[in-house]
Amino acid sequence: MTRFFSGIILFLASFLAHAVEEQAAFQPPPSDPTAMIVFAVVFFGGIGATAWFMWRNERKRKQRENEEK
Repeated sequence: MTRFFSGIILFLASFLAHAVEEQAAFQPPPSDPTAMIVFAVVFFGGIGATAWFMWRNERKRKQRENEEK
């Protein structure tokens, strides 16, 4: 039984050794910041547009309330 468990441990350790070799060989491609820039412009542009629409509609609502009085 001890021999069986030591064999399993060595077998699993060999997987770790192969995983380390594969990880060291992997080189990610150089990244292009264009996608991040486009995302940032669209994201913050959407936030700005939402804030502007809310501000504009609130102003119109206050003008309508003042006209009704």
